[in-house]
Amino acid sequence: MQANLPDPMIPTPFVVQKVKRETADTYTLDLTRADGAANFAFAPGQFNMLYAFGAGEVPISISGDPARPETLVHTVRDVGNVTRTICRLKRGEVLGVRVPSGSPGRWTGWQARTS
Repeated sequence: MQANLPDPMIPTPFVVQKVKRETADTYTLDLTRADGAANFAFAPGQFNMLYAFGAGEVPISISGDPARPETLVHTVRDVGNVTRTICRLKRGEVLGVRVPSGSPGRWTGWQARTS
């Protein structure tokens, strides 16, 4: 029997708690689950598909702290229709988030390559 896991193809509604303008075209959004669940576990190096209702979906790296799974943080640059819609969201508005994707990164350092 399979655990009661969310369907990875269906976005989970998240509420925008805070929007911070970082630069002229870059914004950081703090999100919490609309259903009040306190945990959205992720690892460094992962990303979410962010779904802007009526505009589309884009992959955005998670920029928050995995030790604080109650708040999901994304920093988004306004470079197209979907990201523009996301950057214009206000506190209290809803954004769809699909489960974390991508393999967690492991820092191994840069290695010089000589030919």
